Amino acid sequence: MEQKLQGIVLNGHGGFYQVLLDNGVCQTCHLRGKLRLNDYDGVWAGDRVWISIADDGGGMIEGIFPRRNFLLRPRIANVDQIVAVVAINNPPPDLLLIDKLLVAAEYQNISPLICINKCDLDKKNLTESIIGVYQTTGYPICVVSAVRGENIDGLLSLLRGKVSLLAGCSGVGKSSLINALLPEADLEVGGVSQRLQRGRHTTRYVSILQLAGGGLIADTPGFSLLDLPQKLEPEQLPRVYPEFQRCDSCRFDGCSHDKEPDCAVKKAVEQVTIDAERCRRYLKILNELRDREVKY
Repeated sequence: MEQKLQGIVLNGHGGFYQVLLDNGVCQTCHLRGKLRLNDYDGVWAGDRVWISIADDGGGMIEGIFPRRNFLLRPRIANVDQIVAVVAINNPPPDLLLIDKLLVAAEYQNISPLICINKCDLDKKNLTESIIGVYQTTGYPICVVSAVRGENIDGLLSLLRGKVSLLAGCSGVGKSSLINALLPEADLEVGGVSQRLQRGRHTTRYVSILQLAGGGLIADTPGFSLLDLPQKLEPEQLPRVYPEFQRCDSCRFDGCSHDKEPDCAVKKAVEQVTIDAERCRRYLKILNELRDREVKY
C-alpha cells in the first residue's frame, strides 16, 4: 500500500530526486508524468512536495506546493537566508557580485548574511575594509577561515533552524565551508586559476545538506555574473538598500540618488556615513536596470 508524505527536495539530477522526509531521506524519487501537463517549470532544490512511497521504497513526486520565493540563478526555492560569500584573496573580492546578491535577497524578502572567507590570507587588512563597507547595512557579517576552521561554530550558529543558500563566485570557498560545517559531506574542492584569478567550478548543481543541530545548507555552482531579479525596476532599487532608507529625506520623492539635487544619500557619502564605492556600484546596477528597461 502506498504512503503519501510531505518533504523537501534536496537535489535532482538525471530525472532522479532526493527528498527529505520527517523519518529520513527518500533517495530515488521520480516525477509523476501528469505534472508536466500543467504549468510545470521543473522541480527545484528546496521545493516542498508531496510524494507517494511504494512498497519497494521508491518514491513518486505527486505535487509541488506553492513557493514562498525562488531564485533563477542559482535555481532554488523557499530560501530563508542567502549567505553571500566573499574571499579576502584568491580570488580577489568581487563586491559588485556581493551587492547584487544582497539586492536579490532584499527584493525576494530573504534575509542576507555576509560571510568573509579566507581571513587567513588577509595581508592588507581587507577584512576590516569590507566590514566597514557593509556595517551600515545592518546585515550580520561573519568572518571565517574554512581551511583553518576559524569561527566555523560562529557561522553554524547563524545557520541553525534555517534554509540557507551559500552563493558567490567560483573559488571563494563555498564547498570548503560546507566541508568545515559538515566534514562527512567531503565535497570536491577546486583551486583558483593563477592566470585568470577565477575559481574552477566543482559544484555542478544545487544540492541541499542537513546541518547538525537543525537547519539546511545549499551548495551552489559558482558564477561570475548574476542576473538581477526579472521584475526589479529601476525606481525600486533604492528601496532594497537599507542604509539608504535610514538617511534623511531627499528633496524629491522617489529620488534615485543619481543626479538629483539635495540628495540625502549623496550627503551621507560626503559625510562618510555611507561607503562611496558601494554607492558607485549602486549607480552601476541602477544603470544596468535602466538599460534593461530600454531594451525590453
